[in-house]
Amino acid sequence: MHNRVLQNIFSTYSGYLSKTAQPLKNLKAISSIQECRTKAMGSSYYRCKQNHVTEQHHSCRHRSCPLCSGRKQLQWVDQQRRKLFDTEHFHVVFTIPHEYLPLWQYNEEKLTDILFLSSKETLFELMASKDYHGVTPGMLMALHTWGRQLTLHPHIHCLITAGGLTLRENWKETGEYLLPVRVVKSLYRGKFQALLLEQYRAGLLKLPPSWSIGQFDILFKACYRKEWSVRIQERYEHGQGVLLYFSRYIKGGPLKPKQILNVDHKGLEFRYFDHRDQRRKQLRLKPKEFLRRVLQHIPPIGKHMIRGYGLYAGCNKKKHDLCSNLVGLMKDQPLPSGLQIQDLVVECGQCHEPTKLSSRVWSKAKKGISFIKGAARPDSAGGNVQHGDEPDTAGMGLFSSA
Repeated sequence: MHNRVLQNIFSTYSGYLSKTAQPLKNLKAISSIQECRTKAMGSSYYRCKQNHVTEQHHSCRHRSCPLCSGRKQLQWVDQQRRKLFDTEHFHVVFTIPHEYLPLWQYNEEKLTDILFLSSKETLFELMASKDYHGVTPGMLMALHTWGRQLTLHPHIHCLITAGGLTLRENWKETGEYLLPVRVVKSLYRGKFQALLLEQYRAGLLKLPPSWSIGQFDILFKACYRKEWSVRIQERYEHGQGVLLYFSRYIKGGPLKPKQILNVDHKGLEFRYFDHRDQRRKQLRLKPKEFLRRVLQHIPPIGKHMIRGYGLYAGCNKKKHDLCSNLVGLMKDQPLPSGLQIQDLVVECGQCHEPTKLSSRVWSKAKKGISFIKGAARPDSAGGNVQHGDEPDTAGMGLFSSA
């Protein structure tokens, strides 16, 4: 399968998608993915020494588009690894009970903030406690909303330093263990429930139409009686491995084109890794069900899905600089082979010589989708290529491209 497979599926079923009710965030994603690296996005024109012209269509730069996500992922990893301390890190995962999934679907933005806040406060409160470490750590948090089969499964991945800054501004290691997981589970449950109840009593939650009167109270009490899922992974020598895991999903959506094995009019088959039995499996879905599962994971407009807190927060530069002097930064750790960011060179399609940008033509501005405005004729004087341009290496595929 090729990189354009998701784009072609969206284009093939554009008639069906246009007839189904979709939130604005989905409409923007569908439009962007369908038009990514096509004439509709505008083009940059490159000339070689032989005066041959090569046309390069622009990327949509939508964070759910798998076609233009690769370079952005590597750029993000490179930026973050220059901020992370050269110390060991823990990987912690917070999930919400499945009873709240219907509530999530109608209150995605509010529950996203509640999940981030309750997870962050749980770790920072316990890390600062004298009963444990008495430190302020650095932490990156990433929200994923999907399971391996593209079902709805909201959870937070946390990359947290195995140590932190004391009140006397010394660096203190946590040792082999981060925190007792039962204590983390209990405190996290209490914080999430308190924030959720606050929103409910203020009348800020939209309840699912299928819920009967008193359904929220019943589920709320039931969730207090169960043990919530929090997983603390073994300590990592450094955080780069988790960073690379994060990067796969900061752009490109929940499913990568290489996972898709077969597409036809009857359905779509993709492979996934089942972490429960550590086996690779395949799943076949009907096209409409596949589209439904993919579109339910489009993130809310304007919401940050990856956030930094504590010593990794943007507002803590002084403390970050202090800790970088104490323990050093991770930037000297090399990226795995094949993941280095390389300069982009557009070769001439005829003589295969390097080219230079000569002009650009931008697509017409669309309401609700931000494009850089301006226009240039293909034979006009040169300028700079748009930020984030990538050569279009996608081949032809099962469906015709837009």
